[in-house]
Amino acid sequence: MTTIYIITGVMVVLLIIAAVKRERILVFEDGIKIKDLLYPLSIPNDTIVSISLVDSLPKLIRRTNGTGIGLILKGYFTVKNSSQEHSENATLYIRNRNASAIEIRAVNGVVYINQKNDELTQSLFNEMKNTVKILENNELNLDAKRPRTYRSVIVIAVFFVVLLTPTLFMNYSNEVVVGNDVIEIKGEYAMTIPVSEIDTVLLIEELPSIRTRANGISTRKVNIGKFKMSDGEKANLYINKNVDMFIEIKLNAHGSQHKADLIFINRKTVEETKALYEEIFNSKY
Repeated sequence: MTTIYIITGVMVVLLIIAAVKRERILVFEDGIKIKDLLYPLSIPNDTIVSISLVDSLPKLIRRTNGTGIGLILKGYFTVKNSSQEHSENATLYIRNRNASAIEIRAVNGVVYINQKNDELTQSLFNEMKNTVKILENNELNLDAKRPRTYRSVIVIAVFFVVLLTPTLFMNYSNEVVVGNDVIEIKGEYAMTIPVSEIDTVLLIEELPSIRTRANGISTRKVNIGKFKMSDGEKANLYINKNVDMFIEIKLNAHGSQHKADLIFINRKTVEETKALYEEIFNSKY
């Protein structure tokens, strides 16, 4: 479970970095390109109706697919139209939500951009007004779709795949150390089993059916953690599903520190599982 927490934390941090990282805004005569990891955008000049500077952002109604961190707003939002009563879709690249912004009205949507202060925003606005060629109404591409991209969804999905793949397909890796007095299982869902609390140790070829996973990891290759078996007994599993040989450790009734009645363990091969069984058996008997 610790691994999942770490992976989730790393993923969240990477997404926050991607959201906070400043986008590159490139201004050309034939349009504006915004290079951004999550929300890249291209606004051809044959879709631009107007470029103007507004004192403040319109009222935000909802976030459809965007991020908001501190003063930063980035992505797809629904806003209240500044001159009319209805709402409209907007794509935002806002570094300071309390500052002035550049409003780019396209044939089927609006884009708001600003920098961290009014001076930088004014400079960017001047560059756009002096560079982008604004066409006449009869030259506009009225069939153009709303200026947006779904790369943010793709990037998030890629983050999940890249970061979670090692967990989903990981090999069984719990180390088992057998001592004279205790058996120590290291790694995910680590536990220490006093030999004195062991009632029986058996080598079995078939694992009882699992009813539910209470708190554990189940992948194509492993079952690790706390489970409830089909007969209702609680069990801790450290199992490689590709190996049809298991060690069943049953704890005695007066054992106080374990909530599970059973522990099932195996190794990466039948031979290794048998060797571990011999170690545990000799330690107990």
